[in-house]
Amino acid sequence: MKNKLYWDYCILLIPNKHILNIMKIAFICLFIFISGMFATEAESQNARISLKQTTSVLDLINIIENQTDYLFVYDKKEIDLNRQISVKAQNKTVAEILLTIFKNTDIVYAMQGNNIVLMKKSSESIPVIQQRTVRITGIVTDEKGDPLAGVNVSAKGTTNGTITDIDGRFSIMAEPETILQFSYIGYMNQFIKVGNSTSVTISMKEDTQTLDEVVVVGFGTQKKVNLSGSVSSVDMSTLTESRPITNISNALAGLAAGLQVTSSNNRPGDDNASILIRGKGTLNNSSPLVIIDGMEGEMNSLNVHDIENISVLKDASSAAIYGSRAANGVILITTKTGKEGKLKVSYNGYVAFQSIRPGVLDPVSNYADYMEYINSGYNNSNQALPYSQTSISAWREDNGQNPLKYPNTNWIEDTFSTGVGTNHTLSMSGGTEKIQFYGAFGYFDNPGVLENAGYRKYNARTNINAQLTSWLKMGMNVSGFVGKAEPGNAGQSATEAGEQASVGAFTWGWATSPAMILRHDGRYGGIQNVEDDVSESGNNVLKVLNSTKGENTTRNIKSRFHITLQPIKDLSVTGSYSYEYTEQGIKTIPVFNDVWDFGKDQIIFKGEGESYITEKEYKRERNYMDIVANYNHRFLDDRLGLTAMVGASQEQYKYEWFNVTRKNLTAPNGTVLDAANGQISTGGNMTQWVMRSYFGRLNLDWENKYLLEFNLRSDGSSRFLSDSRWGYFPSGSIAWRMDQEEFLNSTDWLSNLKIRASYGSLGNNSVGNYSAISSYGSANYVLNNGVSTGWAITALANAGLTWEKTKVTDIGFDFGVLDNRLYGTFDWFNKKTEGILIQLPSPLVHGSATTPTSNAAEVTNKGIELTLGWRDKAGDFDYGINLNYTHVTNNVDKFKGEDYSLNGIYMTKEGLPINSMYMYVADRIIQTDDDLAIVNDMLAKNPDAFSQLGGVPQKGDILFKDLNGDNKIDPTNDRDMVGDTNPKHMFGLNLSAGYKEFDFSIFMQGVIGAKGYLNEKYFTSTVQRGYQITKEIAENSWTDGMTNAKYPKLTYQTAVNNQANTLWIQKKDYLKIRNIQLGYTLPKSVLSKVQLEKVRLYGSLENFFTFTGYKGIDPELDDLSYPTMRQAVIGVNIEF
Repeated sequence: MKNKLYWDYCILLIPNKHILNIMKIAFICLFIFISGMFATEAESQNARISLKQTTSVLDLINIIENQTDYLFVYDKKEIDLNRQISVKAQNKTVAEILLTIFKNTDIVYAMQGNNIVLMKKSSESIPVIQQRTVRITGIVTDEKGDPLAGVNVSAKGTTNGTITDIDGRFSIMAEPETILQFSYIGYMNQFIKVGNSTSVTISMKEDTQTLDEVVVVGFGTQKKVNLSGSVSSVDMSTLTESRPITNISNALAGLAAGLQVTSSNNRPGDDNASILIRGKGTLNNSSPLVIIDGMEGEMNSLNVHDIENISVLKDASSAAIYGSRAANGVILITTKTGKEGKLKVSYNGYVAFQSIRPGVLDPVSNYADYMEYINSGYNNSNQALPYSQTSISAWREDNGQNPLKYPNTNWIEDTFSTGVGTNHTLSMSGGTEKIQFYGAFGYFDNPGVLENAGYRKYNARTNINAQLTSWLKMGMNVSGFVGKAEPGNAGQSATEAGEQASVGAFTWGWATSPAMILRHDGRYGGIQNVEDDVSESGNNVLKVLNSTKGENTTRNIKSRFHITLQPIKDLSVTGSYSYEYTEQGIKTIPVFNDVWDFGKDQIIFKGEGESYITEKEYKRERNYMDIVANYNHRFLDDRLGLTAMVGASQEQYKYEWFNVTRKNLTAPNGTVLDAANGQISTGGNMTQWVMRSYFGRLNLDWENKYLLEFNLRSDGSSRFLSDSRWGYFPSGSIAWRMDQEEFLNSTDWLSNLKIRASYGSLGNNSVGNYSAISSYGSANYVLNNGVSTGWAITALANAGLTWEKTKVTDIGFDFGVLDNRLYGTFDWFNKKTEGILIQLPSPLVHGSATTPTSNAAEVTNKGIELTLGWRDKAGDFDYGINLNYTHVTNNVDKFKGEDYSLNGIYMTKEGLPINSMYMYVADRIIQTDDDLAIVNDMLAKNPDAFSQLGGVPQKGDILFKDLNGDNKIDPTNDRDMVGDTNPKHMFGLNLSAGYKEFDFSIFMQGVIGAKGYLNEKYFTSTVQRGYQITKEIAENSWTDGMTNAKYPKLTYQTAVNNQANTLWIQKKDYLKIRNIQLGYTLPKSVLSKVQLEKVRLYGSLENFFTFTGYKGIDPELDDLSYPTMRQAVIGVNIEF
């Protein structure tokens, strides 16, 4: 026989595949503005057969083996193989066919994995009905209430068993104390004690870690159990069921080992996260490649409810098929497609109440206290005091009774409000055997927590797949979205829209004092104390947020058309063409608002200025086409499996922009350029690149135990000159499925054990489009004693410029025990990137032209990844625990020899991690006479001890360490590498539980080992009249007589304490409770009365709790950026 099965596993233990629940989720979407409908291909989870003929049992067995992965095991003496049977099966599962042809015979069958055992009923298999036995009947369904056919129902510890019929019903004789076991491929085993019940209903929970799980890989899919590379799959249910996901990138935090997600900005519409796979592996762009339905794209452009699955390719074996862009890993996203069956409609919606984390920054808002703190700083710097005791006393005596005259404004509380966001997605899917479709429409409104700075988005998607003939299949996938940012979100910066609403809010808000009233009675207020700098009244942050009108609209359309031919058995050829176009238009017109002194009820500043109108337009266009051939066949009596794939692709990308500004609007309400008649200024540029690729993959397996995979990709890029244009990226991997060996077959507790290893080369072409050639630009030169303008070389070329190459070694294993209730994976990796592009030191003879980049640096990342989980179900209660952990270290192996580069406090040097911090080492705050004696002793030994600090430190100042012991503090000898910003440990933990119709989960994520430098404008002991100060600094800074101060004394200006030093370094370790949710699904008995398939109500808390010692806005943010929003959510999922 093809495979050997132990008979004690076979007898009436009959796990079977689930009859496919045809048609899931959906909605009709015919949208004119996206020009049609769109589709991606889906894989059926269950083998199905269509057959209408009279044949023999033997011929039917051969048909099933040829059309599925099943193998039959039987004794020819027991089975009448020549018996003629009439089969009429239209898209039926194998279980359904077998139930029909062996009905009313003495033949039974058992399914174990991919093996089907046929046997004659024995007397032992017929239970002896004793006097105390009772008949137990029931129905078995999936989590959605649909019946499951072929579920094995057995009395635990006996051979007494049966299987469920087409309607999921069963009947079995058992004693009252018997424990019934329910087992089914793709679902978790369940146990129930009979007791006094004679009728039971069992809901089977899907086993998401089943060995038959299919994982999306580059240009195809593979069974997870047969993977020899390192691939993580993201459980989409954790993203779509109950979480208020505003973008996908931020939502991925903590969901997969090796995936480092850092929120860099949370502004609505631009709340993208920084993603690294296995750490920062290069000095240049370290972002992974994102592939959406076969073409590179931006994941945040998607509606999360349209996503079917996400795969993260982490090692060379899995990612090498993408060659020159895969050095930083690959994220594959596949959108949903339709499935055969009746029409089903789904609605997902929620309302989210948004706010910022309490205590963010926490400025001193009591103005009397504020004035005293500022006076203290000026006094410590021997400066005249800016505030009189009269003003201080007046504010103290009023004690908040007259807030219009004596305000005590907390600008954080008055600026950041509570937003109410909503999200709605309506989808429909269905189809016939020949054609299937999926369509969806979504609306998303995210007002955020800053007024006039929200974002709205409309998106649509439609997928169509058509099986035109037995050898021809076609499909299309079309999607689009329109995003609109509010005027305060459009900004006035010429660089990027939204700067004003994010960083600008903090910039302007911090340049105010508590004496400013932000707004009253619809009017904007100014400084209410003449001793303040009244000119700073224009910094009113609410006024700034409302000082712009206009629009910021992004439109995107993306389409993919594909056709698949199957000229012969086991061979398919697919060709596809994809096109994406994105256009962003920004219009900015200033709004001039008056600023009031409410105490005097008069205008301080009149809202006036030079009017103008600015229009900007950004266009991105991408064309992609490929052709891929796949061959899959088994040889040598199915012992040797071969899968081969070869393909070619070409991609073109074009980006262009322009802006026009015209001054002097002739009409106050004018919104077009012709409404102005003043000076015109313009700008613009265009850039493009092209890449052609050839690629292939070969998979071999022997008896599904020994697995080999080889990949090769060749890329040619227009970014490099002809001699260096092509790069070649090979990889290979091997794996051994030890659990398939005979010596482990008798090990009941072992479900899965696989050892794997891979090695290969990846590339990175993230360089400028024209870095390999010289650039020219306008420049001034002297001629005849005059200055003239001409053209000159502004950047020198390096004709030998080529790809960065990353060599990755990965060794790992996967395991599952106790019916996969306990499961896990482990990986060790070594990732070395060579030929990193940097600018080397060059002689001055080059002149002012930029020196060329060279492939000269090397970086190594090493680390481990661990995923560990447990899931189980006992009666109506189920629960699960999933932990993922990543440890990564980083080192610059080769850079500029003894030389280094310094960007502020961040150093790049051989032997150090990327983003190493380089600064003075704080020894102590000088607080006692003994501390001051150290300063005097250094001065006695070297009068120039502190000459390079701009002053001699006094009590309350920071004393730096003299690292080289020469009694002099200087930047050359006394600065040191004091840590880096890279986290060393990253983890995610998900806990879930369910009882009957209730479900609960909590998801947390965190990092350990990262450091941050916090001596910013809002966190410093340097104070200035009219600028905010935090309570943390004000209440813990040194004052005369203190011996345990956390921070130096307040000063107006001091060169000593403003030097970058370790006192301001803080750990950025954190634990975030990303999501807590509680849900309730209405019982099937209730829904059947209103003809609904599913109704689930839930409440959810997103980003509500953060545990950290970091004093900044957020441990994920490096600067004054839009803070992370907490969200309290109420939502509903409905399926018709």
